[in-house]
Amino acid sequence: MHKFSFEYIKYDEKMSPADRRDHEHRCAYELLYKMLKAHFSLDRPQILKTENGKPYVQIGGVHFSVSHTDGLVACAVADSPVGIDCEKIKERKKEDICRFAKRFFVENELKIIEASGFDSKEFFKLWTGKEATIKKLGTNMSDIKKIDVTRENVEFFIENDYIIAINV
Repeated sequence: MHKFSFEYIKYDEKMSPADRRDHEHRCAYELLYKMLKAHFSLDRPQILKTENGKPYVQIGGVHFSVSHTDGLVACAVADSPVGIDCEKIKERKKEDICRFAKRFFVENELKIIEASGFDSKEFFKLWTGKEATIKKLGTNMSDIKKIDVTRENVEFFIENDYIIAINV
């Protein structure tokens, strides 16, 4: 079983970038608490972190992942490890995508991004898939080049200008 949800959030225009990130973080965890209550009957359990920083609860069979980006928060809960990531899709220059992809993508992913003509939406799809996989595995960004999204069980959802990736 896995469930996910997302919510759009608003900011006070006077918020600094740091305050916006804090607000996103709080909203993401409020969404998590709602989902844990709805799907596991857990009322605000204590959230702990692994040494790599992956958040978890000490209750067998309860797994979750949260993500937030400019104006959106997302959460997945499951009875097995899960990872979620969301990003706002922003147009990027072909040269920037190419340079970034060569640095972080594996061969299969490079073929996809090249075939797309270095399309921004395809780039963000692969990137969110990689981040969702890192979150599922509980590793860190130093492992990004070891992950091949084409070999993972990643689901993608596009909502307006956002992409959400879930690795189950």
